[in-house]
Amino acid sequence: MLRILKTYFVFFCLCYTANAQHYIDGGNTRHRFAQLNLGVDQKTLFGASSSFALNSSGQVEKFKLSNLSETRIVIGGTHFWGHSDFYIAIPVFAFGSNGFSSGVETGAKYYPWKIQHNKIRPYIGAAWLPITYQQGQGTSFVRSKFPLIAGLAFNSKKHLFELGFGYNYDNSLNYYISPTYKSTVKTNPFWVSLSYKILIETTLSAEKNWQIGKTQKLTDSLSTLKLLSGFTFSIGVSSAFFVTPSSHLAQVAPYADNHQSSTIFPEFSLGYYFHKPDIQLNVAYRSISSKLSAYDFSQTANSKALTFEAYKFLFDYHGFVPFLGLSVSQEWLNINEKDQQNATQTNYNGLFPGFTFGWDIRPNRLQVFYLRTNLRYFPNLNVKMNTGKNQPLDRIEFNFIELVLLPERFMKFK
Repeated sequence: MLRILKTYFVFFCLCYTANAQHYIDGGNTRHRFAQLNLGVDQKTLFGASSSFALNSSGQVEKFKLSNLSETRIVIGGTHFWGHSDFYIAIPVFAFGSNGFSSGVETGAKYYPWKIQHNKIRPYIGAAWLPITYQQGQGTSFVRSKFPLIAGLAFNSKKHLFELGFGYNYDNSLNYYISPTYKSTVKTNPFWVSLSYKILIETTLSAEKNWQIGKTQKLTDSLSTLKLLSGFTFSIGVSSAFFVTPSSHLAQVAPYADNHQSSTIFPEFSLGYYFHKPDIQLNVAYRSISSKLSAYDFSQTANSKALTFEAYKFLFDYHGFVPFLGLSVSQEWLNINEKDQQNATQTNYNGLFPGFTFGWDIRPNRLQVFYLRTNLRYFPNLNVKMNTGKNQPLDRIEFNFIELVLLPERFMKFK
């Protein structure tokens, strides 16, 4: 995972130009619509938090959870000429231990007054935050929360500093502190964060040719020669979220909960882009895994997926280009289950339909690389277990930032 993040960082730093907030002087053009940002933040959680445990006499006792601090890598993009920021924050270090941890936070910030040099700007927003709690030998309990965020940002050329605040209003969890006893856990509802990010401009160099019409003339000429269609290669970092509870687990181990989210995994894609109809064909490979473990029971769900998808780019809003399409996925599904007495393995292979949605940041149609965000949804991924009930693996995949290369353009346009 860290190796992939380092690769992203090196690549985008090579694309970096010194003065980042170009839209301030140059206006709201398509080549100034979005900018990448990379950085780190320190997030400290606080506020009343507590759980319960069984003492040596079998009685339930309440205890306080300590505060927690996390260091995170932040990858984001300012959009709409400095009025918004879409980001992910990936925890890499934790200070303190209370059984609670947060996953990859995905959020959106809105700046009523756009980010500008040497000025403080307030923001408000919301986030999608998977949280995890584990107590003793109990399950690693995962839930998606949707906290509110706010803060202040200060920009100086390529540097962006932020003081942020978060409020998780839904901070209660119903947790099995034993195989038979469920209690309420209260997690820290508030946090404060300090962050530093570098703003990176990757598209401004193409603006002059666009304004004088050279880009359009070249696009038309290359399109006539059929030189803008070609093969694509993509690499990105994804996660998956399981959406259907399991009737099988509810019967054999309700204290183990349900699969909620996978580990973070890389995604590799090969495809072909058709310029004239603005259509992408793609074949994507992922290996997805999730594990539940509680007391005397464990279950590991694995999926290796080879997905063919076709999607159409819908419109172009200043270089923001959404797409929508259909997919069919060859899935190799595997469930390994253990308890005190048995160990079983259940496999199922098959083709499953799905949906693909996302967007490219595409200032013009001559670039040799694009940045892409995509989501996939696969319903009805079921494995029939030995209880006669289904173990559903329906999932939503979220690839926040993907690098899409058109290698033939490196050779054709040099």
